[in-house]
Amino acid sequence: MSEHMEDTTKKLYEVGYLLIPLIPEDRLADEVNVLRSYIETANGFIIGEDQPKMRRLAYTIKQRGMASKKIRFEDAYFGWIRFQASASDVLVINDALDKNDKVLRYILIKPVKDTPRIQRVMNAVKPKVEVIKKEKRTQLSDQELDKEIDQLLDDNKVTA
Repeated sequence: MSEHMEDTTKKLYEVGYLLIPLIPEDRLADEVNVLRSYIETANGFIIGEDQPKMRRLAYTIKQRGMASKKIRFEDAYFGWIRFQASASDVLVINDALDKNDKVLRYILIKPVKDTPRIQRVMNAVKPKVEVIKKEKRTQLSDQELDKEIDQLLDDNKVTA
């Protein structure tokens, strides 16, 4: 294959994205459609996606907003889209994502082929704890208790 020939082989990619939390819930689907259009316009084929959900961020993210002021975000909508595209098409998609001011952060990766997405289990199965039955204890009189203590002390005496 020549150096100047373009690789048009479609490969599997996935984009994980954070959208700014200032988007009203009723406009969220429109913003996701914009991201989908970047892929479809660049000749990509969408295979699967997860609609964005509001998530607490691990750390505050600052983004330059209007009037060049930095806005701090502690929450964002997280979603992902899995698609097939050629390497050159992915560059076009990447540029479009870079220019979108509603996208707080994104990551574009090549996942391991045919690996199904595994949902994180929030309540992991905890190992069973074996319960040891306690012996039924009998009440000791004060005299019997003193005798037991004296016997324990005699057994533990160290001769010097």
